Amino acid sequence: MKVEVSKSIEELKRQFPSAELTIREDGHGGAMVIVEPVSVGGKYNPHMTWVGFHITAQYPYADIYPIFIGAEIKRVDGREFQAPVTHGHQFEGRPAIQVSRRSGAAQNGLQRATTKILKILDFLERLE
Repeated sequence: MKVEVSKSIEELKRQFPSAELTIREDGHGGAMVIVEPVSVGGKYNPHMTWVGFHITAQYPYADIYPIFIGAEIKRVDGREFQAPVTHGHQFEGRPAIQVSRRSGAAQNGLQRATTKILKILDFLERLE
């Protein structure tokens, strides 16, 4: 695993101290990461789930995209998810919902795994 990827995992551990991180090296210098539990907010039931993503060997110059959350998540208002939040995916063998949000900062070497995950959680909280 590349040093930059390893450092990002350590940052994630500090950002989510009560969560467990499951890490699988991808064999190319990156890692598949699952952080659980995380809160997706009161608009969802259950409000706690996992979040998964691939940190590639090109990190921090490559976006962490897409992001996945547990497939059990439902909106409490009963509405179905619509793009960019879609059902029917898998991540590391788990049924998942994909959250497609690109970050332009990655191309400038400004990508941070913790920032990306926090932005995704904020996006879900604000989703109408």
